[in-house]
Amino acid sequence: MESPDLGFMKEAIKWADDCHPIRESVPKVGAIIAKGGKVIGHGRRGTDRAGDGRHAEEDAINQVADKSKLAGATLYTTLEPCTPDVRRNPLKCCTELIRRYRIKKVFIGILDPNQGVTGKGLWRLQDTGVEVELFPPQLSEEVRIQNADFIRSQQELGAAILTPKDGDVLRTYETGGKHPVELTCTNSPGNDTYLLTYRDGRYWPQPGQLREIRPGVWGTVAHFGSIGNHDLYIVTADDLGNTLIRYYRKVVR
Repeated sequence: MESPDLGFMKEAIKWADDCHPIRESVPKVGAIIAKGGKVIGHGRRGTDRAGDGRHAEEDAINQVADKSKLAGATLYTTLEPCTPDVRRNPLKCCTELIRRYRIKKVFIGILDPNQGVTGKGLWRLQDTGVEVELFPPQLSEEVRIQNADFIRSQQELGAAILTPKDGDVLRTYETGGKHPVELTCTNSPGNDTYLLTYRDGRYWPQPGQLREIRPGVWGTVAHFGSIGNHDLYIVTADDLGNTLIRYYRKVVR
């Protein structure tokens, strides 16, 4: 006989099936809230059209008129709940809502492939006393297939440098060799994303980490050590690359 938990997980996956995002970078997510063996709330991710950016967990919570019923409830969501780092209003992030309404346990289909969330949502829930379990492998695989386009989109940084523009002449002799660099990214750059300058066959990792300076735009300050043409690269490093760049920064400091 199938356990109630498995039934609620499958129901969350069915809710995700009816998501119709307008772009690949938006996931298909379904969420079910149950208490006492009965569903008290359900929701799905919005399309991301204007005014329809709701998250599935938020949608399910809003379906519960009497919020006191959420205390001690269990949430089944097909994607790892988001964290304050990826929401313009941190108080509306899903992990904060789960904590605020004292939901006792969360079942997660897959970890969010978005570098700004991966593992952080799970850790944040556990750190605030919420019990966390993952869907069994066969159901997790269904969620991965359901979100194949989204997962592929998250594996691409999709960076575009806004400034300086190609061919710009930088008066860095007036600024001690420094110049700000601004860029957009399809996905939020993580701690393993770096700006490198290239000249005369050498790459130079820049000391500053990329920071969001305004919605959707990241930036840092590049250091140009010599005159002449320079190329700029935005890269995501593997474990060895991270180790080498951090060691380089340590030596430079």
